[in-house]
Amino acid sequence: DITKAVKQVLEAYIVSACPYGLQMQRVLADIIKNIPSLASSIKVRYMGSVSGNTITAMHGDAEAKENLKQICIRDEQASKYWNYVSCYIKAGDAAGCLTSTGVDQTKLNACVSDTSRGVAFAKADFDLNTKYGVQGSPTLVMGGTQVSEFDFGGRTSEAVKSLLCCGFNGQPGVCSTKLNTADAATSFS
Repeated sequence: DITKAVKQVLEAYIVSACPYGLQMQRVLADIIKNIPSLASSIKVRYMGSVSGNTITAMHGDAEAKENLKQICIRDEQASKYWNYVSCYIKAGDAAGCLTSTGVDQTKLNACVSDTSRGVAFAKADFDLNTKYGVQGSPTLVMGGTQVSEFDFGGRTSEAVKSLLCCGFNGQPGVCSTKLNTADAATSFS
């Protein structure tokens, strides 16, 4: 029942300390590594809320801060986002990953501390959580509707790629590329 579109975007709503959110980021990173042309069709969004000018998250303050960091990298240093996430999901070493992936930390710190940037970006994600009824990490939304990777075989690169490709009105040739069919690892690994 997926609404098809010429340009489809799969949004994955996650939190950065959730074992299953990390699992979904791992799946998405693998898809983008193997089929870079699908990167523009995948968007990670974050779950949480804003109280005053402070972001909150379901697993506490450290997660809220990491969510904000990832949001700022996604929105202001997009070319570094997937490299940072691919590093971060291994051991949660944010400092080491910022350095090794070349994230401009001055720009990142400015985004995180400027509520008209970082908090505003986060609030936009959180407003979409409400719009789509997002309750758990991860939740997938495509074409304005929640969709499930489990209808396509589970939390694997192949299943999520198939789900995304199912939404295209005229599938791109890259959709025939076979990806990993094993469930991605959860947590940091």
